[in-house]
This record gives sequence, structure tokens and C-alpha cells, in this order.
Amino acid sequence: MNVESADVIRLIEQFLREHNLHSSLDVLQRESGVSLNTVENVDDFKDDILKGRWDAVLTSVIQANLPPANLTDLYEHIILELAEAQDLVPARALLRQTEPMDILRSSDIDRYLRLEQLLSRTSFDPRHAYGDSANKEMHRGAIASDLVAQVRAAPPSRLLTLLNQSIRWQIEQGTLSANDRAHDLFYGRAQKIRQPKAVDSAPDKLLATIKLPKKQHPSSVAFSPSGGYLATGSSDGFIELWNFRTGKLASDLKYQNEGAPMMMDDSVTALAFSTSGDLVCSGATSGKIKVWKVKNGSSFKRFSAAHSQSVASVCFSNDDAQILS
Repeated sequence: MNVESADVIRLIEQFLREHNLHSSLDVLQRESGVSLNTVENVDDFKDDILKGRWDAVLTSVIQANLPPANLTDLYEHIILELAEAQDLVPARALLRQTEPMDILRSSDIDRYLRLEQLLSRTSFDPRHAYGDSANKEMHRGAIASDLVAQVRAAPPSRLLTLLNQSIRWQIEQGTLSANDRAHDLFYGRAQKIRQPKAVDSAPDKLLATIKLPKKQHPSSVAFSPSGGYLATGSSDGFIELWNFRTGKLASDLKYQNEGAPMMMDDSVTALAFSTSGDLVCSGATSGKIKVWKVKNGSSFKRFSAAHSQSVASVCFSNDDAQILS
């Protein structure tokens, strides 16, 4: 099945009309040469004619692209009703200043002059005006039947409906993820939500300096997830937790206050806190790995032959159930 370009234009035209973008609609119809040729609801359109709601009828026919003969019949009938109501100013305006009546004057001058004469009279004769139809109600019925046969009504919001159906089909086919809440229809891909860029600035404030003995130089460091501790692993195997704001050992850990820090047998080359911050993992030059409880400094797990050479880095999985080294 091929999609006609005119159908695509009509979908856009309906969208413009439903969103009251009338200037854009007029430009698109004029430049494309494609008219919407629909009314919002055929039954309502017919009811407007039968009840003489001519403002609504004329608004509808602007988009309906009716044949000139049908437009002429409609405008002529409206002029007759205005004449019957002795509302002669708008009747003359419709007769002399509208395109359908200009066409009538060019194509059937006798019919046009008949309307001019009718508007110049002081009395109104329905039989003379409506001809075979005895009154305006019967004439409205005839006009309604003719116009309804010429117009169509499309379901509302067709463009958005078709786009939503297309998205659902792509989800069912697996070509589009249902988790892509922000989807770029134009480019056909998930929208990238741009996060504001963090502004990095050069450090300009020294919080504290931690000094270790010359033979105990730090070989690895790590911050706890909460930022409460700074862990250092030194060349002599000690693992110590510091208050980085004061540069002193964390005083809330009893085992450090008692001079019994966590310790490996060899130089500590890798450190990492668990996601919860309750555990710290250390790796050494010997290839050994240990997991410690931060609260009491006890060895929780040990992997004596994790590697044959020095451990370069370690980290916990998100659930703290596994260690990558």
C-alpha cells in the first residue's frame, strides 16, 4: 500500500485546524493545492443547515472544498433567508462581496439579477423566493441533502492516532523499547536527556595533610561512599581510616584507638569500599585479597591465592556480593 502525499498533507491540515492554527492551515492549503475537504461531523453539519446556524455552516464549508454549484445554492439560500428576515445589509454583502456570488453573476446573470430585485422589494413572498419548496424549512432540507452528499468526516486527531499506532506496532515487533519514554519521532530514536554539565573547578582549598612515617608511605587510597572516611594502604601493610577533614585517624573506631589497625602481610596496592560502606577490600603485592569489617577491623574474607602477582585494583559489585580484581 502506497501512502499518497496528499493524504499526509490532509493529516497535517486536520492537526492545524484542531489546534486553531488557521493561518498556517490557509498557507498550507494554498501552497500545496490540497484542501482538507472534510467537516468535523457530518450529522452536526446537517443539523446546522436544518436549524439555520449559518455562521457554523459557512465556517465548515470553508474547509469542505464543495463544488461551485453547491456553494452557489447555499449562498443563495442564505441570502433568501436574510431577505425574509428583512436583514438586508448582510444579505447584500453576501450577494455582492463573495466569490460564489461572483461566479453566479458570471455564469447566470438572470439568476443573479433576480436576487438583486428580491432585495430591493419591500415585501417578501416565500413562494416566489423558494420556488417549488413552499418554505425555508423544506428548502433547508433540500440544501442539506445536497451538501451532505458532497462532504466527508474524518475521525478526530488522525495524525496523533496513526503515530501512536505506529509506536505500538514497533514495540510489538521489538524494534522499539517500551522503556523509551522519551522517543524522538522525527529521528526515530530514544531521546537523550541532557543532564546539566557539572562545573569543574581547580582545587583551591587544602583541608588537611596526612603525614606517614618515611618507611610507611601510602601505596593506595580510597574514600568511603558516604565520604566519612579516607582509607590508606601503606607499603608496610597497614590499612588505616582517617578523618580527611582533620588529617587524623578516625577516632570513632575503637581498634585504631587501641593501636590494632587492619594489616596485610605485604604492601597494600589496592583498596575499595563496599557500596554500603560497611566493608573495605584490600589487595597486596603478594596477590592476596582480604575483606575487612570497617566497624571492628576484623578480617571478614580472605583470598590467599587470588593472583600470582600484585593486585592492581579491586571493586565490589553493586549488591556487595562479589569482588572484581
